[in-house]
Amino acid sequence: MTARRSSRWVATLLASGVLVAACGGSDDADERLPSIELTTLRGGQAFGLAELEGPAVVNLWATWCAPCKRELPAFEAVHESLAGAVAFVGVNIGDDGDDAADYLDDLGITYDQYLDVDAELTAALETATLPMTLIIDADERIALRHVGPLDQDELIEALARVRESP
Repeated sequence: MTARRSSRWVATLLASGVLVAACGGSDDADERLPSIELTTLRGGQAFGLAELEGPAVVNLWATWCAPCKRELPAFEAVHESLAGAVAFVGVNIGDDGDDAADYLDDLGITYDQYLDVDAELTAALETATLPMTLIIDADERIALRHVGPLDQDELIEALARVRESP
């Protein structure tokens, strides 16, 4: 991340009064993804995050985040093992789109990836900590919010907990 982009990202978070979110379920039983437009890493095609249908996994990450680099291959493995039963969406925070795409290519990550260039999503979710994972249930609610890395087994267990909850 360039110094200018990093400064803009941090400034946006501070100006928004962003707080670090806690691990666990959502405080609001009916919390949904915010209506934010993200763009693809390459090509800039728009994607309305609130239109994502569950069940889904939304993972916020950055190239400069060492725990993110460790968890991305685990997310890819679970994505492949579920063969479309759960949508996977990665959201890069603050990197250049081409740099982020090259980074993912090197790691072999194939699920959909988008940019949160101006930190709108992190501000809306009130978090400044990466990685952050949201699990969206079949009713499009945020059923689980996890701050910090997840390994493959932890992600599978979290998905199972969300599927089993009423």
